[in-house]
Amino acid sequence: MTPPSFSRNSAARGVAAIEMAILLPLLVLIFTGMIEYGRLVWHYDALAKATRDAARYLADEAAPITPAMQASARGMLGDAAAASGVAGLVPAQDVAVSCAPDCNNPDTVSVAVAYSFTIGGWVPVFGMDLWTVTMSPHTTMRYMR
Repeated sequence: MTPPSFSRNSAARGVAAIEMAILLPLLVLIFTGMIEYGRLVWHYDALAKATRDAARYLADEAAPITPAMQASARGMLGDAAAASGVAGLVPAQDVAVSCAPDCNNPDTVSVAVAYSFTIGGWVPVFGMDLWTVTMSPHTTMRYMR
């Protein structure tokens, strides 16, 4: 009885399948990382633009900068973030508005955000969230009036 013979093509196909099985998880992880990093940059940019708009609004208002104006700037930032697709921002808690030296006679106004971004929140890597990164975009502008 003669042993079965394997052709070169079937052996090459088997090796290619094994190589693909080894490399596919790594390629999926790299692709997922690129998507999540892009989302991180997108959220940071949207929040940075929103802080710039809120600071510009406050810098152009007449002194004193009242708590109502600060709340309006926080709301403006929250609306801009929501319009950009940034979810989970609570303006009353996550947005800080400050004036230097004080809000009665300011030289500068500052708007800062503390936003927690979960990597793996949109494309879960193997079914789990990897870690949370706290972003803190901020803008300080000279008072215009």
